[in-house]
Amino acid sequence: MSSLRGTKLVLALLFLIGVVALLVWGFMASKSEQITERQGTETPNQAAAMNSLPTVTVSPEAQAQSGILVKPLAATSYQTEVTAYGTVMEMQPLIDFRTRYAAALSAAQTARAAAMASKAEYERSSSLYANNQNVSLKAMQVAQAAFITDQAKTGSATLNANDIQASARQQFGERLMHWIFSPGSRQFQSLLTRQKVLLRITMPLSENLVAPATLHLTAYNHQRVPATLLSASPQSDPVLQGRSFFYCADTSFAAGTRIVAYLPVSNQFMHGTFIPSGAIVWFGGQPWAYVRLDKDHFARRAVPQQSPSAGGFFVSDVFKPGEAVVVNGAQLLLSEEFSAQIKTGEESGDDD
Repeated sequence: MSSLRGTKLVLALLFLIGVVALLVWGFMASKSEQITERQGTETPNQAAAMNSLPTVTVSPEAQAQSGILVKPLAATSYQTEVTAYGTVMEMQPLIDFRTRYAAALSAAQTARAAAMASKAEYERSSSLYANNQNVSLKAMQVAQAAFITDQAKTGSATLNANDIQASARQQFGERLMHWIFSPGSRQFQSLLTRQKVLLRITMPLSENLVAPATLHLTAYNHQRVPATLLSASPQSDPVLQGRSFFYCADTSFAAGTRIVAYLPVSNQFMHGTFIPSGAIVWFGGQPWAYVRLDKDHFARRAVPQQSPSAGGFFVSDVFKPGEAVVVNGAQLLLSEEFSAQIKTGEESGDDD
């Protein structure tokens, strides 16, 4: 009898276990179907967000209407460069030198004219005194003292003008000194009118470099502009360590702007591709470009900023030659991408 009870108990337990297993299986199957349905309705932006690859979907018809154009990237080579840093020089110290020098020259000319007049007066008085003492000794001595005083003033004013020149030479070198003090200097005038800017570039100590006659520089994430060597700087940059040189560039960078200069290293080249400026869209202080994945999908990739060039960026990785990038309409794709993300977020909130 006890054996029969034990058998019934075992059968009851097995039945209960079976019922629980069926309930669990049904619940899991239901969740699986819900997940599958949600995955099937996910937009490409949702999938991209999951994979940390920002993408956007635009139909071929919409691309044509919006003027979105793509172009395959071409393989290219790029001369290896060394990075240097510098500053756009403030013009006020040069203007002050010019003003002080002009005042010193004026004082010297005034003193020279006074000395010539007092010399003539002294010579006349001396001659009259010698000729039967037609003037008094005291009058002759007064004329002599005036002449000596004016001579001393002339010497002092001339020395002051020379000292101003020497001080300018110590700060800016021989070539810039001549620009400052030469009347009607067109080069100095171009700096005053900001047609050109004066830069001091400091070469890195770790590199044994000769200052190139021409280099390229950039600031504020702008495209590169060329700069021409003027001369070595007698003084180094108070912030940067290394040999400093003066360069001149046709740009509107404000005084005090910290700039990055790129010095070519001969016979060393990198291989990669070139991202044109028309493909660049800025977001979060970073340049990006859209690569076409298929006929209606585009992925946004960060563009490395190590090698900015005239008209775009050279890249040796991240992008490959042959990939199609958007060269017109990148800003539209960025707007579309964020619009889709906002819409996706609203739909997710409704589902919750």
